[in-house]
Amino acid sequence: MFLTKSPNKKHKSLNLLGAIRISNSSFFVFKNNEGHISLKSGKEEHVQRAAVQNMIDLNPYVTKLLHSYRIKPSIDTKTLKELAGGHMNETCNVAIGIYSELCESLKINIDKEIIKEASMLHDLGKVLIPSKILNKPAKLNAKEREIMNIHSTLGYELLKTQNIKEETLDLVKYHHQNLKHSGYPRLVEGHTPSDIGVQIISTADKYSALREARVYRRKLSKIESLLILYKEVLEGKIHKDIFKALVEYARKFDA
Repeated sequence: MFLTKSPNKKHKSLNLLGAIRISNSSFFVFKNNEGHISLKSGKEEHVQRAAVQNMIDLNPYVTKLLHSYRIKPSIDTKTLKELAGGHMNETCNVAIGIYSELCESLKINIDKEIIKEASMLHDLGKVLIPSKILNKPAKLNAKEREIMNIHSTLGYELLKTQNIKEETLDLVKYHHQNLKHSGYPRLVEGHTPSDIGVQIISTADKYSALREARVYRRKLSKIESLLILYKEVLEGKIHKDIFKALVEYARKFDA
C-alpha cells in the first residue's frame, strides 16, 4: 500500500495524495519527501506501518484520543491489509454502483471521484482499533462498541494530516451517520456534510459488510441484506432513492 523504508531505516515522510481505481482494484497514492510518487495496493505491511506512523506523528490528537479510551497506540497492519484488499475495495465497488444508478438530479450534488476516494479510505481508522475488539466473535459490550465507534474519527484525524480534500474527509468521518442524524460521530453544530455523499458511502458500507462473512455471523444473501437495509428506509435513516439505486446495482452486478 505504501512506500518503502529509507536505507538508514528511518521512516521517510510519507504523504497520502489520495486513492484511485485501476481495473476494479483500489490503490493508494503516496509521495515521499524526495517527491517520488508510488501506487500501493495494501500488501506491504512494513511500509504500511511507516505511513500510518507518520500520520500519527503529524497529529498528536490521535494519540490523545486513544489514551482517553486507555488504548495503547498499536498499528494493526494485518487488518489494514485485509481491509484494503477486501471490505474497503468492495465498498468502493458498491458505492460507485449506487452512484451510477442515481437519477441525475441527485448525481449533481456529489462528485464521483470524491465517492471513489472516500469509499476506499473510509475504514482506515480501524488500523488503530484493538484486534480483540475488531475481531471479537460475539456481540460487543457497551464499552467495546464505544471504542469501535471512534474508528471513523480516527480515520478522519489520520487523513487530515495528508493532502486529502475536505469533502472526502467529511465522508470518512461521517460514514456512520444517517438521514435522522442519529449515527456517529455527532455532527458539529453548523456543519452539514453532503447528505447524498454520506448516504452513498454509508449504504455501500452496510451492504458490503452484510454480504461478507464475519467472525460472528455467516455471509448474508443479497435478498437478506436488502431487506435489512429496507427497514432503515422505513425508519427514515436511508434515502429511498439511494436504496432504489442500491437495488438496481445489486440486480445487475451482485451475483
